[in-house]
Amino acid sequence: MTPEQILTEKLNPPQREAVLHQTGPLLILAGAGSGKTRVLTHRMAYLVAKGLAAPDEVLCMTFTNKAAHEMESRIFQLLSSLGIPVHGYLWISTFHSFCVRILKQHITLLDYKQYFTIYDSSDQLSAIKKVVQSLGINDKLYPPKTFQARISSAKMMGLTPESIKKSNKNFMDPKTAEVYAAYEATLKMANALDFDDLLLKTHELFNMYPDLLLEYQKKFKFIMVDEYQDTNHIQYLIVKQLGRFHRNVCVVGDEDQSIYSWRGADIQNILDFEKDFVDAKTVKLEENYRSSNNIVQAATAVIKNNTQRKNKTLFTNNNPGDLIEIREERSEYDEARYVVKTLQTWMTEGEGTYNDYAIFYRTNSQSRVLEEQLRTASIPYRIVGGVRFYDRMEIKDILCFLKLCLNPADDIAVKRIINVPTRGIGKTTVEKIDEIVDRDKITFLNAIAKAIETRVFTAGTTGKLRRFLDLLEEIRGLSQNYRLDELYPLVLEKTEYLKALKAEGTTEAEARIDNLEELDNAIAQFLKERGDEGTLQTFLEEMALASDADKLKQEVNSVTMMTLHISKGLEFPYVFIVGLEDGLFPSLRFESEGEDDLEEERRLAYVGMTRARKRLSLSYAKTRKIWGQDQAHPPSRFLKEIPSELVQFKTSVTNNFFDRYGSSSGSSYGGSQTSAPSYSAGRSTSKRKSYDDDFDVQSHPDEDAPSKPSFAKGMKVRHPTFGTGSVFETEGSGELYKVSILFADNTIKKFVVKYARLEVIK
Repeated sequence: MTPEQILTEKLNPPQREAVLHQTGPLLILAGAGSGKTRVLTHRMAYLVAKGLAAPDEVLCMTFTNKAAHEMESRIFQLLSSLGIPVHGYLWISTFHSFCVRILKQHITLLDYKQYFTIYDSSDQLSAIKKVVQSLGINDKLYPPKTFQARISSAKMMGLTPESIKKSNKNFMDPKTAEVYAAYEATLKMANALDFDDLLLKTHELFNMYPDLLLEYQKKFKFIMVDEYQDTNHIQYLIVKQLGRFHRNVCVVGDEDQSIYSWRGADIQNILDFEKDFVDAKTVKLEENYRSSNNIVQAATAVIKNNTQRKNKTLFTNNNPGDLIEIREERSEYDEARYVVKTLQTWMTEGEGTYNDYAIFYRTNSQSRVLEEQLRTASIPYRIVGGVRFYDRMEIKDILCFLKLCLNPADDIAVKRIINVPTRGIGKTTVEKIDEIVDRDKITFLNAIAKAIETRVFTAGTTGKLRRFLDLLEEIRGLSQNYRLDELYPLVLEKTEYLKALKAEGTTEAEARIDNLEELDNAIAQFLKERGDEGTLQTFLEEMALASDADKLKQEVNSVTMMTLHISKGLEFPYVFIVGLEDGLFPSLRFESEGEDDLEEERRLAYVGMTRARKRLSLSYAKTRKIWGQDQAHPPSRFLKEIPSELVQFKTSVTNNFFDRYGSSSGSSYGGSQTSAPSYSAGRSTSKRKSYDDDFDVQSHPDEDAPSKPSFAKGMKVRHPTFGTGSVFETEGSGELYKVSILFADNTIKKFVVKYARLEVIK
């Protein structure tokens, strides 16, 4: 067999077409599970075997080291099978690794010393804090993390302090521009680059030295970029720079899986590739090899509602498989119990091991309830891409304040929060207090008191330490007079922890606030379950045991938990996606930021759905606690976009929409739970019984209702206190005729109609 036959014998026609494409720009639109890695590796092997390029004359860039190593390994195997020796280092790496390799050879041209340091995020933040302090900027009014986020955004756009000053003044406010310029000077003095600089400085290098750029343009006869939909602007500029000479630029990606705009990814890079390279050939990989036919059809139906996409349709020749299961539960706790029970049931039926199961959620804070239920059922689990709930920074910080209410001798807890939130007590001060601890053999708090008494520090530092001790003493006093659920918000208030996070205004800060909100819910649930035993001491003990138990189970066969963003690129036989409610998924963010954000949320749903190979379960809760208050949101609009013939709907909620229109047939699922075998079964053909009823179907009260107005779902009404809203649900009759109203702030309130003084808006 010829090399061409060997490399293409197991490929489908579009895959073969992409592999055999030789020169000129190439856009490969690779749907989920369509074998894009095979196409990339086989294409590179073909180019080498054909004599069009040497192995080190092909540049291949992707986004993770894992993906780069996998591609490199496959290419070595393919070339070896063809009898082609590989001498030297292949140019297969992440964007950042590629840029480090360039800069290590040429950084001196930018007036840096050869051996430069790379700052990580925490190093970067420390440097910015020093800059903010040196400029006399109030770090409470202008949080350093906000400057960090804005500077990172500028670098991803390819903007330096000089270019902003010259022609992009509107991109950055004057104060941030001042910090950016001073920060760059600080980095230069330290001979350091931050993570974003690796790309930006490489781009600058090529702009400043055209001959050097030409050298690399000639060297790389072919350029291939994986996951092109995830590239940001500076990565886009580097690809265009390097590909301008030979124009053999091949990009592979799927605009339907572009889910990282919040970290700079620009979907327009892949959507506009054919404008950047007008003679580009486009090949669509639309056959999915991963998932069952029902899963593929469901995901395809959802993503087709987006407008920012190419015209492609995912399909598969796999078996139909099980229907997509959509589950309605009363609360997030019931939802978590359902997930665990279903997982146990499927495994009892012989469906895989724990490693075959994954649970996805929109935000990290959602993991807490699921973790509790998995632990209760003694099911091992691991969290990917994040730490366990009670090990997260903000949770541990607040728990330290609570611990010190009971045990002031806990030196580790004191050191953790002595400068959290920032109160100007630095490392040198802590080290001097540690010297007193070691010398006098006393606790850290007692050492602080002694340092104050003996005037070890300046008046300014002494005042900060005294205020810190007063804060802890105040919280300790509160703990003796308030219940745990009352103490928690007081701790957030007195420490100003929540206030500091809100002032940051970053995506990271918002996620941390979500986690603090979830801790409030955890405390409420703990008190509900423990009653009189629900003390601060008992709570802290249980949380400590939970964390220890998690660590013991890390390495065993276990269920995988992660956010939907982290799930991209992975696959599992059995997938649960929880929290499918409007306001949570899709997030409330899209309502304020526009249609583009809603489309990205839909792409996120598509990514999650296409991770499943055999079975997919989607669930939502009728109510969910937000800062301790039950709030209701309608089921996610994405659920409505799945064709009814692909779905099996189940509910455990009594007095739900099924009950309002007659009982449904089909087998029950555990106790009072009901299931609907199809959407068109029963009642009337004019209205189908499904979760769609929660959006569309109007509910009618019994005939013996009082002479108040009859309310139907969707009807506009006005309340004298809460303003205008729309009818969300009705129930009961006569004196107990009630109506739930969804108000403009997305809260739902239930009223007894007889007393509510509701006015129907015509």
